[in-house]
Order: sequence, then structure tokens, then C-alpha cells
Amino acid sequence: MKKQFINEKSPAKHVIARLLQETLPIWWVLALCAIVDVVSIVTSLYGPRLLSDLINAIYNKGVFNLPIDNVQFTNQLILLLVVYLIAGGCSIATMYIQCTATTKFFTYRHRVGISAKLTKLPVSFVDKTPHGEIISRMINDVSSMSNTVYSILEMLIAGVIKLIGLVIVLYSSNAILATAIVVLVPFSMAFSTMLANKSEKLFSKYRKINGKLYSFIEEDYTGFATVKAFNLEDRQSQKQGKIVQEHRQTGRKAFFTNGLIQPVITLCNNVSYVAVCLIGCLIIANQSGGVQGQLGPGDLVAFLMYAKMFAGPLESIAWCMGSMQHTITAARRVYDVMDKEEMKETVTLELPEKLLGNVKFENVTFSYSDKPLIENLNFEVKAGQKVAIVGPTGGGKTTLVNLLMRFYEVKSGTIYIDGVDISQISRKELRNCFAMVLQDTWLFNGTIKENIAYGKQNATEQEIERAAQKAHLDFFVDTLPDGYQTVINEESTNVSSGQKQLLTIARAYLADRKMLILDEATSNVDTRTELLIQETMDQLMQDKTSFVIAHRLSTIVNADVILVVNNGQIVETGTHKDLLEKGGFYANLYNSQYVDL
Repeated sequence: MKKQFINEKSPAKHVIARLLQETLPIWWVLALCAIVDVVSIVTSLYGPRLLSDLINAIYNKGVFNLPIDNVQFTNQLILLLVVYLIAGGCSIATMYIQCTATTKFFTYRHRVGISAKLTKLPVSFVDKTPHGEIISRMINDVSSMSNTVYSILEMLIAGVIKLIGLVIVLYSSNAILATAIVVLVPFSMAFSTMLANKSEKLFSKYRKINGKLYSFIEEDYTGFATVKAFNLEDRQSQKQGKIVQEHRQTGRKAFFTNGLIQPVITLCNNVSYVAVCLIGCLIIANQSGGVQGQLGPGDLVAFLMYAKMFAGPLESIAWCMGSMQHTITAARRVYDVMDKEEMKETVTLELPEKLLGNVKFENVTFSYSDKPLIENLNFEVKAGQKVAIVGPTGGGKTTLVNLLMRFYEVKSGTIYIDGVDISQISRKELRNCFAMVLQDTWLFNGTIKENIAYGKQNATEQEIERAAQKAHLDFFVDTLPDGYQTVINEESTNVSSGQKQLLTIARAYLADRKMLILDEATSNVDTRTELLIQETMDQLMQDKTSFVIAHRLSTIVNADVILVVNNGQIVETGTHKDLLEKGGFYANLYNSQYVDL
């Protein structure tokens, strides 16, 4: 079956079709639930009939002094108990099967699916989408979708089967009373459908605001220190208050509209219940023949029980219609991520087994928007060279690295590594060639040892400790009570910015890749530590092609080649000494850092 691709504007019928399509792998669970439901429904429909016979027997004994067959009466009473025990047991079994199978299947599949999908999406998607929005879809929307899918499926199956069974039983018993029960069903269902359609639109808006709220809270929390430093607590609280107010108002309308569905069903059913009472009593009062009459007290009780039972499937279907709006809205947002166009991977070539590290940009053009940033860029780097990339902010320095790592794809032109077009090799193979140390350090919630070892699987303790020594991190680790087993918390607040930088440098050292990318790798360390790190980095960069992005130009004076980038173009190339002698753009940039103000 062809998969229906979904986005946030897809019609509800397409979303429902996609959800049903995804239940195919667990069809056996649904089939088992349907069988158990049928058993439960048959027994529950048989119960009132047994009770009717018992009540009629008691009534006939009291009014007409007819004898009661005690053995038969006792057997029917025991059978009635067994019937209701079976019905209750089947309901519990169905719920257990659905909860353990369907919910786990949906929740696990979609959370893992979104996580895997994000690894295949362009970096531009993560750059443009607020992190809180992604978290909201992965956690909140998946939970909303998964937690109701099993209930909707179970209740729809059980509700439809029970409704059909009830109609058959009612009309086979007494057509007049049956009509009194079912006559209001079309009106209640039509009104409920209208409310469901309206609530769907409200829930769609509610989910979007929910993602906006997640994003704001995530940004506010990560920027907590900045908010405090600028005394912006009141302003942030006001902004959050506006979002929360909008969230509350939209949610109130959505849940209120959705909440009207079940009361409408209940009201119609209660009207039917009263009608059955009145019509049934009139029939009993006006019929002739006493015991031999068309309708006995037990029959009326059975009809009243059926009337009450009739509310069950109707309310289940009504609940499903309401819950379906949650599910459809959440599913749209989940599938919108899962159906995003993935990065195309054309693998026709492989890098040489023994990588040298020659890099060449040939007529490369790139832009983040309609305005070109890089046009017809050409330069070549020899294997083992230390290449510094300098220039003003926004000049295109980091963009060169993004293109080299294929975080973004070039609009035209070609980038070669050892003569191989990198667009024709897998991204995984390409990125395995590089170790990176970025200005924005990233550590995860784990031990220092685990964070360093992130750069190399199955690294030994000796290798980890050696990497820490090379990064001049060992002294700091030795001062900690738990040493390398010290746990770095979620926000990395128990280590300083400089120590985080050293950890990422140790990670890169341990990875020992053929090429290095250093983006302001020493920006967060003090001058003394910077000198030590520079010495270490010089050792690390031996026989490796290295790209160093630097604003602090004193750190790249020993570079083999300096590329001066401005407005996406390389305006100067040469060594530090040569560029100073030229007295051009680089010389002005370098001298500006040492002007005595």
C-alpha cells in the first residue's frame, strides 16, 4: 500500500488513512481484540435477558402465585453471574492487550522514528526550527497521538459491534420500544459530527501555540543567566504570560467544544430512556391477559438496561470523535516531520583507502537565501597544511566549513578531497575524515570519561587519559573527587566554559582523524592555557590537514596558508609574514587588534 504523505495542512481523511495503514503490523492484536470484544458484547447482551426471566418469575410468584422452579432459578442466577464475570474479564483483557501492544508500538515507533529522521534531514531544518518545537512534537504530540490510538481503535470496534447487536436484540424484542431508543440517534450523531469538525480546527491552533510555548520555555531556560544579567525577568514573564494566555484561551475553546459531544449523546440517550419508561408502562398497563401479556415487568427492566447499554457505544463513538481531533492534529505535526524530504545521498565513489587530505574548491557557489554569499570560489589546500580562515563576522568563514562537511550542499561547483568529488561519497564516510572542535561546545549528561570517549568507540582508559593529558585537562580532573567518573550535569553547569573547551579538544585528540576543523577552539580559555593548548594543537595537527577559523589572529601566525575571506570571497592568500608585508585587508585586520585605544 502506498504511503500517504502528510503535512500540517493535510485533510483529516488522509491522516486517518495513514494511521490505519500503520496499524497493519499489529493487525493480529486488533483481530484478537475484536474476537474478545465479540465475546464480551454477546455475554453483556445476554445478561439482561437472563435477568428479565428471573424478574418475571418473581413477579409471577408474587402477583399470580405461580410456582418457581428453584433449581432452574438458581441455575439462571449462577449463569447470570458467570455471564457478567466473562464480560468484565473480556473488557479487562482487551484493555490490557491494547495498552501493552498498540500504545507501546505507536509510542516507540514514532519517537525512534523522529529521532532517526532528524539525522537524515538537512542541517538547515534544525537551524530554522526552534528546538522547543521539535521537542514538543517528539514528546507531547507523539504521546497525544499514541495514547489515544488504542482507545479509539478498541472503542470504535467494540462500539460498532455492540451498536449493531443492540439494534438486532431490541427490534427482535419490541419494535415500538426499540424505535423510542434509536429515533434520536441520527440527530445526536449529526450534531456531534458538527462539533467534532469545529474542535479539530481549534485543536490544530492549540497544538501550534503549544509548540510555541515549548520553544519559549526552552529558550528562556537556556538563556537564564543572560535574562538575569540584563534584568529582563519582568519582560520575559510578560511575553510568556501572553503566550500562556493565548494557549489557555485557545485550549479552553477547543476542549469546551470537544467536551460538548458526550453531553449531547447523553442527553439524547436520557430522553430515549424516559420514553422507554413511559411507553413501556403504558403497554403493560393497557395490555390484556396478565401473565400472558406481550410485555412483562422483567421485559421492561431488560429494555431499560438495553437503553442504558445503548448509551455506551454511542458515548464511545462520541468520545472517539472527540479524541480523534487530538489524534489527527498531533499526527499531522508528527508526520509533518517524518515526511520531510531527506538529504539526497548519491554514492558512486569512495575516498582512497589511505587518505592524504588534499582539498580543492572549484567554482563553488552557495547562498542561504536568494542573495548569493559565495560565488565562483576557488582555492586549493595541500595535504598536511595548516590553513587559517580569517575575516570579518558574516564574511563566510564558517560557511566554508559547512560546505566542506556537507552540512549544506553547494548550489554549483565542486569540492574535492584527494581528487574525489565529495558530493559522490556518503556523508558518513566524509565526516569520518574530520575531527571538529567548535566554539559552541557540546557535552552530554554523562561522565567526563564518556564525554571524552565520544570521539572514539571502544577507547581504552589509557587512551582517554592520554588525550586528557594532551589537552592539559588531567590536572583539573585529578582535583575532582570522582576523577574521570565525575558526572557532567545536563546543562554542563558544573564545569567552566574553558574546561568544556578542553574536554572537546581532548575528544578531538582521541578521535585522531586525518583532517581537523577548529572553529575558535581556544576562545573560552585563558591566555596561559591558550599557549599550552596551542602547543598541543600544533602536535595534534602534524601530518594532518587542518582548517582553523580564528578571530584572535595571534593564534594563527604559524599557519602554512591564511585565507582572508570577505563577503564570501577569498580576498587575500599567503603566510602571516607575506600578508603583513602586503599591507592589505589582513594587515589592517591584524593591526586593529593591537591598536592602543
